[in-house]
Amino acid sequence: MITATENPPTTPNWVQAFDRCRGWIRRGIADFRHRPLLGLAYGAGFFLASYIVIALLWVSGLAWMLLPALAGAILVGPVLAVGLYQEARRIRYGRRCPVASPGQFAIVGAILMVLLLTWFRTATVLYALFFGLRPFPGFAETLSTVLLTHEGLILLVVGTLVGGLFAALTLAVSFFSVPMLVDRETDAFSAMGLSFSACTHNFRTAVAWGAVVTFALVVGVATGLLAMIVIFPLLGYATWHAYDDLFGAAEQG
Repeated sequence: MITATENPPTTPNWVQAFDRCRGWIRRGIADFRHRPLLGLAYGAGFFLASYIVIALLWVSGLAWMLLPALAGAILVGPVLAVGLYQEARRIRYGRRCPVASPGQFAIVGAILMVLLLTWFRTATVLYALFFGLRPFPGFAETLSTVLLTHEGLILLVVGTLVGGLFAALTLAVSFFSVPMLVDRETDAFSAMGLSFSACTHNFRTAVAWGAVVTFALVVGVATGLLAMIVIFPLLGYATWHAYDDLFGAAEQG
């Protein structure tokens, strides 16, 4: 049976939880330095894919969805980092291992995509609740409306809280499930269930890691996503070390 326990077994305080996350980041940095070209390739791919999505939204007249789309990046990121998990395991234990069937990854990806589309629909409904059923203005007008009006500021707060719930659920089911599918022969639903259980039993550590990921994404957005070329592979490597820390990789060596 696969289990996840805190180490030490007592519940850590918040300082210990963030210290644990820093340990994962340090190992991720070491992996990035070991294979910098691979990491940069993944980061550049994420950067280009993000701008392709942004361009498609813009030309489709859906520029108002840019903020929800950027926030939704956290929902699909784990699936995009599968190759980084494989490489982190190889660096740690000296060889790659067989991964779950592509169908299991597809199931996780489909569930995360449903969550992403549900978040998009929720964002649309929230906007309609505050501003009524009227055509969306351009991106600049939408941004100024949200940031400079009373209704917009309330929408920003409510949207952040609702988006946080989506992000928390997604983090809980995907945090360890995708690395587990890379490492073990298991099915998607078992992996997601174990990931959710691990997050609930390691609540402070999971919240601390969620805060780290959120901060990293904010930095990435603030730099026009350029920083994501480095941040994305670092988070990918660090996420695998988080899984290895709590579960212990199978067939070590």
